[in-house]
Amino acid sequence: MHSGTKYVGGHSDLLCGILVTQASTDGWKVWHQLQQERLALGNVIGNLESWLGVRSLRTMDLRVKRQSQTASELVNWLAHDNNDSNVIRKVLEKVQHSSLQAEDKEWLEKQMPGGFPTIFIIWMKSEAIAKALPSKLRYFQHATSLGGVESLIEWRTLSDDRIDRRILRISCGIEHVEDLKSDLLQAFQSFL
Repeated sequence: MHSGTKYVGGHSDLLCGILVTQASTDGWKVWHQLQQERLALGNVIGNLESWLGVRSLRTMDLRVKRQSQTASELVNWLAHDNNDSNVIRKVLEKVQHSSLQAEDKEWLEKQMPGGFPTIFIIWMKSEAIAKALPSKLRYFQHATSLGGVESLIEWRTLSDDRIDRRILRISCGIEHVEDLKSDLLQAFQSFL
């Protein structure tokens, strides 16, 4: 079962799910049962959604590779020493992304040969910074989705009030990574 709405769609304009069955005796039984239910219930994807899905599949490989590369570069910039480290360290507490898991790096690279995930999490120094940061950004939109061509940031406590209130989730789009770095840096500087 896959969400066609996210990376397959990739343009924040498609709502669909994808169900795939295995090509085995049991898989064919499941497929036949699902087909019978579809005939009775009529839940077939619409023409527009089908066209949007096909359109999006044509660029999926390029989009996801670019998003993965952008996420890895942003994570590396935020997590390691660079010219902007003084500003970053004053507002950012930590970054979480699979590319930073040194002890599992070889296994992770084997599992994800096309690149690391396009989403990562940052912990700000305070709840006030986490709450205000999305409104200070120009390229990142404050939204809950992921997998689109636009970069998104979400103050996670809006979706789950049990989560640490300092957490922001970033979903990378296809914008130029230097533009995203500049956007984050100007927002960080506004808290100093």
